[in-house]
Amino acid sequence: MALVSGAAAQPASLLIDRVEAVVGREAVLYSEVITRTEGAAPGSSTQAVRCAALEDLMFEKLLIEQGKLDSVTIDDARVDGELNRRIQVFAQQIGGEAKLEAYYGKSIAEIKADFRPQVHDQLLMQEMQQRITADVSLTPREVKRFFERIPEDSVPLIGTEVEFAVILRVPKATEEEVRRVRRRMEEYREAVVKKEKDFCVLAGLYSEDPGSAKECGELGLVPPGVMVPEFDAVALSLKEGEVSNVFSTQYGWHFMQLIERRGERYNARHILMIPKVSGADLLRERDRLDSVRTGVVAGRIDFGDAALAMSDDEESKGNRGVMVEPGSNSTRWDLKALDQQTFFVLDKLKPGEVSEPQVVINPDNSKAYRLLKLMSRSEPHRANLRDDYRLMHQAADARKRQEAVDAWVKSRISSTYVRIDAAHAQCPFTHQWNKPVTGP
Repeated sequence: MALVSGAAAQPASLLIDRVEAVVGREAVLYSEVITRTEGAAPGSSTQAVRCAALEDLMFEKLLIEQGKLDSVTIDDARVDGELNRRIQVFAQQIGGEAKLEAYYGKSIAEIKADFRPQVHDQLLMQEMQQRITADVSLTPREVKRFFERIPEDSVPLIGTEVEFAVILRVPKATEEEVRRVRRRMEEYREAVVKKEKDFCVLAGLYSEDPGSAKECGELGLVPPGVMVPEFDAVALSLKEGEVSNVFSTQYGWHFMQLIERRGERYNARHILMIPKVSGADLLRERDRLDSVRTGVVAGRIDFGDAALAMSDDEESKGNRGVMVEPGSNSTRWDLKALDQQTFFVLDKLKPGEVSEPQVVINPDNSKAYRLLKLMSRSEPHRANLRDDYRLMHQAADARKRQEAVDAWVKSRISSTYVRIDAAHAQCPFTHQWNKPVTGP
């Protein structure tokens, strides 16, 4: 998975680029086409794959072009939020922010700055597609008609699906440990202010931000929104050369020194120390969950109430612990598509049963404990309207939305300047991109 859809998984090598197509004022580059075709199925036609990639990119450029013409704006806060979410997800998948920085050979701040334009354009494309399909609606009769038109031998086989809930407890450092780390940071800050110790040396020796520690704690020039809000607030309150007080964020305790400010962008160096979680802290959470499970099994505690009151899983907590599959926005999950940690626990449970406290190994190798409750399980079967109406509705809705998009593309191509390199003249495009050029 890449931070940006269509972005190269590895840092891209240098290419001598060229323009493959122009849509309005937006150019499709050779490097974009090559990047989009990476990972194509073995044995597939290289030309066919490139033609399909080129058409996908021209559609995206058409959305961007029309979005700009319609003065569609994507505010900075939305871009920052999406950037932060993607960084967090990718860091979890790759094993933490340190590995993400090593992967790209850049700091988190630099990675965010590099991907910011692509994320902005992707959000603009999403906004345009939502506008195109805003009036699409579907009636139950249309869903029934869609299902009835599926050939009998093409009705999909639905695998085992489960609904489940979770209570997660992430161990936290004790107050004594938090005070210890803060005192140590106060000592380091005072030594820097009194010029008894060098900021760079302290960062290299003690900072637990691996991306900046080796750079004397320096982050590079970043705009507001790249770092967490508390960090931005402190940085923007300082004068150049000034050292901040010790402050906390979700990552731990920091203090920083502002190096320079250029408009709203700033460059600062900082030191981070993280309060440590002990084995005893972890076992304490296991014991808490064991008590909860005993109460649930005995009927004294409602699992959903307990999740709402004490779970550390922010995605499911407000839903009384019930997990929602993000792709379909449904509570039903394909059992085989779940991660192994979850699959092996749920596969042994009967509906209504609650697991023993299970240790969870996070991507950064930290540990937590959780309880899982299996709410329902469906057996494999051929899709039908009674049990799988939601899936059939989604499929019918997707087709109707695609028809709306196709109609929009057809109407916009007729009034948009499009030029395609002659090398792609024989591409079997879905839409009439190779129309006679009427523009300059």
